[in-house]
Amino acid sequence: MREYTDDKLFAAILANNAAEIKRLKKSGTMLTPTVKDALSAGTGKKPTDSGMFEKYCAIQYTFCKSADKMKAKKFTAVMRNLRAELDEPIIYFSSIFKDASPSNIEEPSVLECVIECFDNKRINKRRLMCDYIDKDKSELLAVCAEHGWLAQPKKRDEMIKYASDNNKTECAAWLLDFKNRTADLAAEQAKAEKKMLRELNADPNSLTELKKIWGFEKTADGNIVITGYKGDRTEITVPESICGATVTAIGDYAFSPDAKRIRAAQRELRKSVTKITLPDTVERIGEFAFFKCRALSQINLPERLTEISKGMLDITGMENIVIGGNIKKIGAVAFYGCPALKTVKICEGVAEIGEAAFYYCTGLETVELPRSIKKIPKNTMSESPFWACNKLTILVYAGSYAEKYCKENNIAFAYKEYI
Repeated sequence: MREYTDDKLFAAILANNAAEIKRLKKSGTMLTPTVKDALSAGTGKKPTDSGMFEKYCAIQYTFCKSADKMKAKKFTAVMRNLRAELDEPIIYFSSIFKDASPSNIEEPSVLECVIECFDNKRINKRRLMCDYIDKDKSELLAVCAEHGWLAQPKKRDEMIKYASDNNKTECAAWLLDFKNRTADLAAEQAKAEKKMLRELNADPNSLTELKKIWGFEKTADGNIVITGYKGDRTEITVPESICGATVTAIGDYAFSPDAKRIRAAQRELRKSVTKITLPDTVERIGEFAFFKCRALSQINLPERLTEISKGMLDITGMENIVIGGNIKKIGAVAFYGCPALKTVKICEGVAEIGEAAFYYCTGLETVELPRSIKKIPKNTMSESPFWACNKLTILVYAGSYAEKYCKENNIAFAYKEYI
């Protein structure tokens, strides 16, 4: 990207040319509005056309490239001169200090200048302090502490642990001394004990406690849909109600390790869940709700449930399944790729099986179909519910739709009367 040199005062400040800055200011020269908008905090102004956007990018690129090369004395002079020319009291554009620690922020004077001149909300304080600990620079931790970065006991103790775990003796000693000098240890101990007692005595059914375990939303009719599991158990019981509202639905990907925006630890826990008990109040289960829960070997289907939705179950631990007659439809790819599955009994009442419902269930040996089945996709690779189920024999009633389907699609079958 090209550098920005159109603004004479901006260029003079970045060069720390005191004589040129003085001459330009004496003649009434100021920073252009474009430079101010690109660097100031809180203006809220954004370029409305591509040309102006390119100017903003060029200004920010020039600023970052120049700042990263400056020695301490020049850096502090440049930033204070630049800030003095802006309409806002702090410099907003500070992404170079957000995700990393530039090499020139390794002197107390520079760090003081950064805290003074830049938007502190955009500074990754934890990242910087860890970087200083890695380099065993306790003098920089002293600056951080002076500006309140270690005021919270939790943050202070986190840094002590980080220094100790990484054998940074100088910083660990400084942090421990800082704690002894500044902390009200008796008050912190009392607060910790109070918190512990509160957690021990907490009602497991209180809203606060439930929010630690469940993600949930209230529906328009006042009921609850479970949107996610945040607990740490591998055998899970879903509650019938939350704060008086009935749980009637399980949302899309609610237990799936493939769900978006979940932590790595939650993703791994979901992969190891072995048993899920659903309340009889559940009437609907969303798509891919248990997708890739490969350790799941026990789950019940509530009587009010009328459909097994798309991709709902994807389980390696479950060998035998009975699908009750309350279920009217087995959705597409409902049991896709479950190699441990051996037998499936579908009870009277089920009317439809969706596309690829048992696709690549390579261990599947028997599927028992009722007389009530009236719709099964044709036996093609993209549609067949039983594609690649090479061990499969379908059990049917003589004269049923299921018998006709097996004959027309060349699928092995046997009559239930003779089993």
